[in-house]
Amino acid sequence: MTTTTRNAAAAGPVDIGPAHPAPLFQPGRIGSMTLRNRFVQAPIFTQFATTWGEVDQRLVEYHRARARGGVGLIITENTSVDWELGRTVGNPMRIDHDRFRAGLTELVEAVQNEGAKIAVQLHHTGRQNSQGNTERNEPPIAPTAGITSAFGTPPRAIEESEIPGLIDLYAQGARRAKAAGFDAVELHGAHGYLLSQFLSPKTNRRTDAWGGPLENRARFALEVVEAVREEVGTDFPVLYRLSVEEPYEGGLPLEDGLAFCELLEPLVDALDVTGGNYDTAMTLLPMVPPGSLLGYAKAVKARVSIPVIGVGRLTWLIDDLQDAVGDEELDFVALGRSQLADPDTVAKTRRGEPERVRRCLAVNECVSRWMFNGQRTRCVINPGLGQEQRAGEARRPAAVRRRVLVAGAGPSGCEAALLAAERGHDVEIVERADRVGGQLHAWGAASTFRAEIGNLVAFYEGELRRAGVRVRRGTDVASVDLTGYDHVLLATGTETADTGVDAVALLDAGTVPESDEVTVFGETETALFAALWLAEQGRRTTLISPAEGVGVDSNDMEAGHLAGQLEALGATVLTGTPDPGGADVVRATTRRPSDVLEDAVDGARVRAIGTRARGGRMYEATQSGFWAAAEI
Repeated sequence: MTTTTRNAAAAGPVDIGPAHPAPLFQPGRIGSMTLRNRFVQAPIFTQFATTWGEVDQRLVEYHRARARGGVGLIITENTSVDWELGRTVGNPMRIDHDRFRAGLTELVEAVQNEGAKIAVQLHHTGRQNSQGNTERNEPPIAPTAGITSAFGTPPRAIEESEIPGLIDLYAQGARRAKAAGFDAVELHGAHGYLLSQFLSPKTNRRTDAWGGPLENRARFALEVVEAVREEVGTDFPVLYRLSVEEPYEGGLPLEDGLAFCELLEPLVDALDVTGGNYDTAMTLLPMVPPGSLLGYAKAVKARVSIPVIGVGRLTWLIDDLQDAVGDEELDFVALGRSQLADPDTVAKTRRGEPERVRRCLAVNECVSRWMFNGQRTRCVINPGLGQEQRAGEARRPAAVRRRVLVAGAGPSGCEAALLAAERGHDVEIVERADRVGGQLHAWGAASTFRAEIGNLVAFYEGELRRAGVRVRRGTDVASVDLTGYDHVLLATGTETADTGVDAVALLDAGTVPESDEVTVFGETETALFAALWLAEQGRRTTLISPAEGVGVDSNDMEAGHLAGQLEALGATVLTGTPDPGGADVVRATTRRPSDVLEDAVDGARVRAIGTRARGGRMYEATQSGFWAAAEI
């Protein structure tokens, strides 16, 4: 196997805008590429491409907004080099034919015109695919047959004669990327996809020259890198994304991952470091405290001299990361889900306004509710995600200034009030409680998302002040004279359909029951939050669900995470069990829409919005509030 070293010759100076003293805002280099700062948008699968993988206006505007938001480098989502056998489920981008160059070039120009650089991520699923997702209903392919992934379809083994063709798929994708004007390519060798399958002893049990000891298991990836380098030349930046460890039995051990990084060092220009695969999804999509993956990047940086990119809910650790980059513990900071929540994260932070960032809640609705179910990615706190052009039009000043009353300061009411005020209307909120946030306070009572929910409430409070929205707390809209308002939006949410102890009221008040043993009855996300909070207060807690699962209105990852926390606290969970009855049972079944001022609703001047109108949870609330205000 030959070895080709990269060329790190310096490029000429570039205009990166006003100087900023903080290390994260200093320019950085990856090979011959100079970036305006140390922020990278991590590759996130959006499914915004067309059904056949072409770049369209939705995908262009999504990337344009994030380039305008200030990151130095955008790495596209997993872009297919093998549409027939190796595309991911849904609507991925593709780069497996020259016909896709036109759309890819438009995407590149949109990003570059905003001052950012863009790399395309070359991707092949390997075994992490389903037979129904292949073009001819063939089994997915893998180094070794029969070792299924989280997707559940047994793969067939790759014949040795097929390997040169697979390597060439990556090389041709890189050739097309350079021709389309991309600034760099990244090889997706992370998260259990084909490149990492060859590297992992769990998924590579071959006995030929492509399996066995690390040198053989690394051979496929290294030959892919060499083939890509031959196509793009020594001056074109090549990045490699890898899971440096697979934290499950038989997976890639950390020491092998670090040794592999040393093999890659002379061949690539940067290492983009993460961990895990979709069999250990909570590793690569953490809902745990920020920075859980950062140790991997620092461990790699201690072993190599080329730039290293770290990832893992890092918007919460910006101050710490200034020191880490300044001390050369890592070189670049990748933002993933946080860029879905707020494309202007970097710009706001640079301006010294971090409190204005919509910080990702890490509830994984984007992934588990939508992406895993073949739908376009959405965000519970960013109504404009995937609708950037339409959302921009919605923010245009209104032709006529109106007087708007919003009833309810939960997520829906806040979103409606903020957009209406941004458009120039005279906006007032009335809120029955003594604080902004609505049911957010109940969802944030348990420790799991307390910091995230608390931050979101503070965000809404701050933005309402800045927008000049008058907030009247402790005021029931039923007592307000509506005649002086041009528009009334009733964002009064939902109310309990049960008699007895309401879980939302209990969590909102934070009143701990006197009894040492407490039963929660309900199948909802709220039931999980209530049981978890009670267990954290030291109560022996039993959660009874009438359904066959718990948190059935939540996404699978969140429900599983909360259930695991309940188990760790010693709580009992019973499913498919009837209502035990009793006045002391905390009730968290499906709620009903509020009917406050129901007789006044006319669908024109007075409208119901949010979960009161649409049902659902936070996503439905924020969407409804934002787009209702867009119509005024």
